[in-house]
Amino acid sequence: MVLRAAIAALMAAIVAGGPAEAVAATPVAGAVAQAVAATPVVRYVGLGACLQDDGGRHPCGPWKVWLSNGRVVALPEARRTVAPGEYVTQAVVDVTQDGAQVAYFRERDGVLMIWKAATGKARPVPKVTWPDDLQMSWLTLAPGGRFVGLRGLLPSGREVERLVDTSKGKAFTLPKGYQSWGFSPDGGRMLAGNNRTAVLYATGTWKVKLRRSVYTRGALGPGGVTVAGIQASDSASRKNAVLLRNLATGKKTTIPFLLGKGERLLATRWDKAGHVDVLTRVDRGSGSAYRRTHTWYRLDRTTHRLRRLDSFVIPASVGGYVLTAP
Repeated sequence: MVLRAAIAALMAAIVAGGPAEAVAATPVAGAVAQAVAATPVVRYVGLGACLQDDGGRHPCGPWKVWLSNGRVVALPEARRTVAPGEYVTQAVVDVTQDGAQVAYFRERDGVLMIWKAATGKARPVPKVTWPDDLQMSWLTLAPGGRFVGLRGLLPSGREVERLVDTSKGKAFTLPKGYQSWGFSPDGGRMLAGNNRTAVLYATGTWKVKLRRSVYTRGALGPGGVTVAGIQASDSASRKNAVLLRNLATGKKTTIPFLLGKGERLLATRWDKAGHVDVLTRVDRGSGSAYRRTHTWYRLDRTTHRLRRLDSFVIPASVGGYVLTAP
């Protein structure tokens, strides 16, 4: 409706005979250009939460994608469970940290599908299918959609994680005890490790670029060297911080900031330009009135101030969900 009204107003200005330069410089023209250029991104992917006879809720319905432009798109062919009646949301669906793509497995044949927010269409990846030898627990899709991580338990009970190149079907298995912790914004590097070691891999070749004896979790920045973690306080305090660690030099930087009352810090992310964003959540209400408000902020590392980028509410009618966070 906003775009339609803006176009109508702009056409009226043109019909009125104004100079082309003046028309192009109007706020209306700017609004049209901005609306046309805006590409929707995924806010979250979720299942329904249907009421039971005892008053509780259970997952139901198809996976749905909630987009930044307000649209909700169903993915009826997406697998919902790891086994009959067993829901592990992060095992069967994932969203890239930039919100551009969604990965899921097609129910009828187990083929990996990658859905793009910009087009609303999914493409099959026949070289990657549901791993029958794993009890899946975690699915990860790298920015750009080329690499996917499949984590789960072998029949022996040992956890493994495989990184698969969707263009070639070739898989790389992480060393025993290692987990992937996220990709750089361009997908060129991946952070992995265990509770004693952090390792940076070059994606594709999977060569170790850097290894450090330190435990660090968080979002991997551009260049694949600096990690942005969180220092979250309890809900009674508004004081929080982002912890930056340069894995090459070992240098650590703490960036403190304040959140609103009842607001909890959940995660961080980077964009390709090197900006750091933080995700928060506020819970309010109960029962059918229960609401989870999530907000993304851009953190100014100089002033320590937050600028709101996006905010959305996940209602009680949504069951298991996966957010766009590393």
